[in-house]
Amino acid sequence: MSCSSNAPADSPSGKLRPADLVKSPKDFLDHNVDLEIIEPLSGPATPQNLATAEYGRIRIEIPDAMGTEISLVPSAFRVEDPNRYHRKFDRVMASPIRVKGEFLIDPEMTQSMHRPVYVIRVASWEPMAREAAVALPSLAEVKANPAKWDRKRIVYEGIYETRFEVAALDKDIWLAFEPNAEVAGTPVEASPGRRVNRVRVTGTLYSNPNVRYGHLGGYPFELQASKIEYLGAAALP
Repeated sequence: MSCSSNAPADSPSGKLRPADLVKSPKDFLDHNVDLEIIEPLSGPATPQNLATAEYGRIRIEIPDAMGTEISLVPSAFRVEDPNRYHRKFDRVMASPIRVKGEFLIDPEMTQSMHRPVYVIRVASWEPMAREAAVALPSLAEVKANPAKWDRKRIVYEGIYETRFEVAALDKDIWLAFEPNAEVAGTPVEASPGRRVNRVRVTGTLYSNPNVRYGHLGGYPFELQASKIEYLGAAALP
């Protein structure tokens, strides 16, 4: 089967994204898709890890589609095969990438997990160039037009607080980290179990106005960091 890979009309990037599949799975299920993935991928990070990994699927970590799982699986994957998730890719995958393949649901896993479990049976994939990060001078710009900034790669400087169940940048951004994120500098601990630091973060911002992010959906935005620079202790405003 085949399906147009055009993104939905409300897709800001004009490209088909993993979140588009989750939003409207019936439009794409059992069809071929052409997908651009900038979200972090959860899987073996080195050839050595890949060689020793027991399972071969690569989960797409989608901040704006929590509760639904989409994984990349190799072309040898068959839904009826009891060993299907032991099939592995022949090389390490890391985002951003462009993937072409068939969008499927795994009925057995969906039933056992009590939530939709989807896979993309990959026919081909290739790395994509990562877009240049732009400076975000103020969080007020995102609040004024969150859809404009959704999935943009940015550099942002603010105050980062970490404590139990909190990882907040300027109180409104849930800060998460890509695999192998670069860390520069050393965080300062304000009190046992609590850190408050000024940081400069490079990463991808998620600001879908229809989504809540982070712990218990407590944040309007999420920043997936590829680099964080600790600039010294700070006080919360």
